[in-house]
Amino acid sequence: MAELSDDVLEEAAHRGETLLVEDLVSLAERAHDDEPGIERDRLTTYAEALAERRDVDFDLQAFDKGVADRLTDAETWTDRDRLYELGDGRLSLYPAEWHAALGGSTDVAEYIAFLERDAPEFVLDRGTAEVGPGIPQQKLLDIVAVVGRVDRETARAALADARDAGEVVEDADQHPQAGVYLRDEAETYRDGTLDG
Repeated sequence: MAELSDDVLEEAAHRGETLLVEDLVSLAERAHDDEPGIERDRLTTYAEALAERRDVDFDLQAFDKGVADRLTDAETWTDRDRLYELGDGRLSLYPAEWHAALGGSTDVAEYIAFLERDAPEFVLDRGTAEVGPGIPQQKLLDIVAVVGRVDRETARAALADARDAGEVVEDADQHPQAGVYLRDEAETYRDGTLDG
């Protein structure tokens, strides 16, 4: 039986009925950071463990169907509702190309430059509820944590370091979906109507 993280199980159980397929994949990917992605067998073992708990309403069949419906073998970004097969029975929220180019890195500026240059489909596929330029802060932190194979606090610290070093700009950083972009793009995104 695959080794499981108690932290992943507790966080997943805490989310209860609001737990989505991508949530469990993200939690599992970040907890098992030795290689890109998460083994499908281990993900299944997590789902089975959640289904066995009495304190969680978890539909194992719906989860399995959700994974199967989202799987793609595309190596580049297709859309936000996909799980990417990385090979060797591993899958991820992000395509193999991203793991190959950025895997293990926490250089936030490098992530932004890569996404804008090599993954414009992702930049355009941010969703209609998000506003403003750049990569939404929470999505950027998710990507850095999963692809960089670090915990979320390390990703958050890397973002703060990049901001403090003047490499990136973050609009209204108290907003959870504040856009983060490279410093040299600041003039492009600046609202000239605010000038007196």
